[in-house]
Amino acid sequence: MRSPRGGVGVGRAQEHVELIPGIPDDVAVDCLARVPHASHRALRRVCRGWRSAAAAPSFASARAAAGANEDLVYLLQFGNPSAADDGPKDGGDAPANTPAYGVAVYNVTTGEWRRERGAPPVVPVFAQCAAVGTRVAVLGGWDPRTFEPVADVHVLDAATGEWRRGAPMRSARSFFACAEAGGKIYVAGGHDKHKNALKTAEAYDAGADAWDPLPDMSEERDECDGMATVAGDRFLAVSGYRTARQGGFERDAEWFDPAARAWRRLERVRAPPSAAHVVVRGRVWCIEGNAVMEWMGTRRGWREVGPYPPGLKAGTARAVCVGGGEKVVVTGALDGEGGGGRHALWVFDVKTKNWTVVRPPPEFAGFVFSVASVRI
Repeated sequence: MRSPRGGVGVGRAQEHVELIPGIPDDVAVDCLARVPHASHRALRRVCRGWRSAAAAPSFASARAAAGANEDLVYLLQFGNPSAADDGPKDGGDAPANTPAYGVAVYNVTTGEWRRERGAPPVVPVFAQCAAVGTRVAVLGGWDPRTFEPVADVHVLDAATGEWRRGAPMRSARSFFACAEAGGKIYVAGGHDKHKNALKTAEAYDAGADAWDPLPDMSEERDECDGMATVAGDRFLAVSGYRTARQGGFERDAEWFDPAARAWRRLERVRAPPSAAHVVVRGRVWCIEGNAVMEWMGTRRGWREVGPYPPGLKAGTARAVCVGGGEKVVVTGALDGEGGGGRHALWVFDVKTKNWTVVRPPPEFAGFVFSVASVRI
């Protein structure tokens, strides 16, 4: 059905095709905005009008207005060896199809699990991931054949499900700090192919697909944690160790000042080496052996803000904030005899201070090395 009205343009310049015949386009967009994210690939294939509507910047606003937003957690995860004995051998996400190290997705809103389609056939082992907007970048790690660090970058647009190869990092590295801050993805530290700790750093603009080399940190930091803090515009590299002090984690940190293009030191930030760090509403949190703690500054130190995740094995946690600070998702190994080497998720409600334990299907119960979250 054609009409002279303006709207989502398809076909000739002066013609308009209604998104849903007989329904005003604003109402149609509201209907399309309520389609679950898992069906967006199919939605885009229906017609050019729907594809254009879903690609428009206003579509995200329509989903938010309709209360249809979904929080997705992307996990770079090792396969679970026991999964082959726990399920069928065929099907889209069956245990037999679980990669040695790949990209899994947990939908916090719906509770669904899936394997990310279109991901690189071979994801570098111990690669890191970070998200900016709806883009998820998979960076660095080890070549699974040579076990040497790589500079590879792969970028997923979570809104469309499309992957592309990104500009490589200027330095191959693994076990580095990585996080989004101020609309860019920062990487710092880690180690090179000779296992030498690095103090180099760089920032990635996912929109421009370009890297900005940053000044070196004041010292080498292997196996450091990365996060954004304060107003979300500052990148923080926490702890790590020097080449000469393998495993001797420092208790300080450095944050990058983008205005001065210089690194600043923070003392006594590091919690116990086994702790997982995450930023919640501008505050650094850590999940360690007794509680969830919040960093209150050099003078005041740490304060308890919540209980420890029940059943989480110490030293195995990774954490990410979702929903703009409404929840924290923690991954890690199940403690005790019932764990059987399997991993689970714990979802912390920041308002109620309560944990919910999520036991994934066997094929998604492997060790998670890196996590990132996106709101669609």
